[in-house]
Order: sequence, then C-alpha cells, then structure tokens
Amino acid sequence: MHFLFSPQGIQALHSQIDERTLLAFDFDGTLAPIVTHPEDANTPGAIAQALARLTEIATVAIITGRSIADIRKRLHFEPKHVIGNHGAEGIAGEAETEGALADVSTWEKQILTIKNTLPEGTRVENKRYSLSLHYRMAQNQEDARTTIKTMIRQLHPAPRVIGGKCVFNLLPADATDKFDALFALLRAENATNALFVGDDETDESVFRKALPDWMTIRVGCMDGSAARYCLDTQDEMLELIQQLDKIIRAKRKKHHET
Repeated sequence: MHFLFSPQGIQALHSQIDERTLLAFDFDGTLAPIVTHPEDANTPGAIAQALARLTEIATVAIITGRSIADIRKRLHFEPKHVIGNHGAEGIAGEAETEGALADVSTWEKQILTIKNTLPEGTRVENKRYSLSLHYRMAQNQEDARTTIKTMIRQLHPAPRVIGGKCVFNLLPADATDKFDALFALLRAENATNALFVGDDETDESVFRKALPDWMTIRVGCMDGSAARYCLDTQDEMLELIQQLDKIIRAKRKKHHET
C-alpha cells in the first residue's frame, strides 16, 4: 500500500484517471467523518460542493452500508448512482431483494426474543435489506462484541457477517457485495476503469477483487488491507476530490484542443 499523495500515488492518479473512470465512494468514514451517533453523520459542506462540481464532468457513485433512503438525505449533492446496504440495494434483482427482506425480518424476530441478553448500549438497526448490530455505546465494547458474535451464531438462516467500526452487519449469504455492485455499474456505464475509496472491512471486498487497472484507496493506512493506496485521515478527502476534478478537467480541455 502506498500513500496516495506520494510521488507514486500522484503519478497513478494522472495516468489512470480520466472522464471515463467511474468514481465510487463509501460514505461513513470516507465522505463523512465517523461520529458517535450514526444519525448525526452528514457530508461536510466543502466536500459536498466539490463532489457536486465533480459530477459535472465524471460519473460519481456512492456505495454505502446505509439504506438508500437514509443516505440520500445526508449527501447534499446528487451522484449519478446510489447503492445501499453494502451493495445489496440498488443493483440486485427483485428475487434477491425479496429474499433479503424475508431474511432480515426473520433475524429481527429471532433477536427480539433474546434481546435481553444483549449488553446495554447495543442497538439493532433494520435497514430492510440488511441488519446492523451497533455496540459503540456499550460500556464494555469487547464484552458486547463477544456477546453479539455468540448471538449471531444462533441465527437461522446463517447470515453473511461483515464487521465494521463497532458494528456487525448481517446480510443474506448470497447478497450482492460492494465489489459486485461496482462491477455492475462499471459495465452499465461502459467505463474504462474505476476508482473506489473506502475505510472499513466492508470495503475490503472491492480492494481484494479490484481489476488491475482500478485505483483502490483506503482512508487510514493499515497493514493487511488489500487497497493499493491510502490516505492518512478522512480530512484528506477534500484534497483528493479536488485533485480528481483538476485532473479530469485538464484532460478534457487537452482532448478538445486536439
């Protein structure tokens, strides 16, 4: 993994990115800072404005663990594509989404019968096509994590579990993931390649399976991540978006002049 704003990273941006690149971003921890209460998250004004400008010249997609209904009110700009529930909402076919609704409803009913065993501060969030178990507010997060993992093993049908920052996300075993969603968008847009920025375990499916000419960027440089480049902190997202805008506009201008 290389720091994105190193000479090697800057060179990669200039050589790999143009107006035919699909630009995709996670939300929490990527476009928006991580907050104690998820309902308080919003895209910072400067980032929203920079992304709105970027959408004028490039195809921008948001691929998030949140539901589409929830994420739209937090973006404050209009990307071309919004994919929710870790890839399971917005791309999947009707049969798959109906199956996800049924699984999530079943898990929620099972959890309600044993909810008293969950530590105080644990919150269950039904996002229609996935279920999230948050424990950021638990007094002892490690105990909460262990208890939740034990409870998840009791659920039927067995969910696919994606960890995160103080959260377990439960999806149907065959649910579309973020890589599947991004690849489907790439084909639909006839894009030449993709750039994807994320910060969490749920984004690793893209990092691991990315095609050779994709740029994958993790917010937070971390050993063990499959991302090819990284940013030190979320504060650097604005600079990245501005760099993308500058590079694409310069290449468009050069193309039109020739």
